[in-house]
Amino acid sequence: MRSIFYAILFSFLLPLMGQSQSQKAALTVKDALNLALQNNPELNRVEEQIKIQESDLGLSWGIESPELFYYKEGIGGNSFSEKSYGISQSLAFPLTGYYRNRRAKLDVRKFEQLYAAERIRLRAEVKKAYTELAYSIKKIELVESRVELARELREIAQARLEVGESTELDVIQADIQYTQAENELREAEQVKNNARYALFRVIGLDPDRQEYSISFPDTLVYFDVEIDQQMILTGLEEVPQIEAIQLNAESAGKSIKAAKSGYLPDLRADYYRQDFGSGFDFEGFEIGVSFPLWFGLNQSNRVKRAKAEQRRAEWSVNETTLRVKERAENAWHGYETSRNTIRSYRELIQSRAFSLLELTREGYRLGELELLRVLEAQRTFLSSEENYYRSLRNYYLQLIELERFLPNELVFKE
Repeated sequence: MRSIFYAILFSFLLPLMGQSQSQKAALTVKDALNLALQNNPELNRVEEQIKIQESDLGLSWGIESPELFYYKEGIGGNSFSEKSYGISQSLAFPLTGYYRNRRAKLDVRKFEQLYAAERIRLRAEVKKAYTELAYSIKKIELVESRVELARELREIAQARLEVGESTELDVIQADIQYTQAENELREAEQVKNNARYALFRVIGLDPDRQEYSISFPDTLVYFDVEIDQQMILTGLEEVPQIEAIQLNAESAGKSIKAAKSGYLPDLRADYYRQDFGSGFDFEGFEIGVSFPLWFGLNQSNRVKRAKAEQRRAEWSVNETTLRVKERAENAWHGYETSRNTIRSYRELIQSRAFSLLELTREGYRLGELELLRVLEAQRTFLSSEENYYRSLRNYYLQLIELERFLPNELVFKE
């Protein structure tokens, strides 16, 4: 009987082993991430926005399309005084185009950082959904062990009743424990199904491909990672989300200079060929400037607007930095708490809870202890196992959150 118990215990203390790959198609974390990167609408939207901003680089110089013209003057009878054809080109003052182009380049870089931030956010969301699924699978294993232990205890109680060493109350209580364990197993299966569909939703998996035959080989295995809090905080400036908002503020500063350059005149250059009756034997050119005479109504308001937008962008930098710092701090403290809990379990609770369960089971089998002592020891042991994997899940979730503020990945790296 003891060998059976060890086998049961060993089965759920080991990491989750994948089911037969010949029978089930495996969806690893890497596969889930690849699917999410392909199917995520927000990520694709930002990628297209980068292309839009890149197309604005050439337009930012303010070079209008050239105008071809033809005219004829002094028409009367069969004669004319002059006819001409040529080309006219208008363009913004070069300094205006320069600042607009600088702003456009900053906008491209901003959306590139937003794209990087969106990839990081999506990676974290997929990994968190996969972690919840792996935890639900591990929870089923724990409940299955609870069912098996309850079944074994019920058999012992029945055997002792048959030889007159216990009462029917023990059998009834053992039956209740077994039935409750079976109900808990059904609930755990439902939680797992919900976690499956949550993962499918995050990665955008086609409903036709959401089959029950899909297996999930990646699991929760403890590995110790030491992360210094100061390292997290000093690296926040390089977080793409913060870099994007800083570039937005810098772009707003270029908008002010571009608006101020609007006080300068725009330029126009014309070149033409002339015919005074003997053929297009003459050439001419014309240079013009467009003075912003109504700058009090136009350019001044544009400058005011640009300054207000820059101040708003600077406030956004402060707001985003504080929000990101808060998230990083909370993630680090959550990581530290779950890490200490796991260490306590592995160093002290695990061995003692196992010894307590083994000794009480053996004592009940020999008639030295009551059933209630065995049930209490069983609850203690299984509760400690569940708390351990709950802490391990939280450990993973906090590490995944910390990945958003670090240059390297920490979990599910393969």
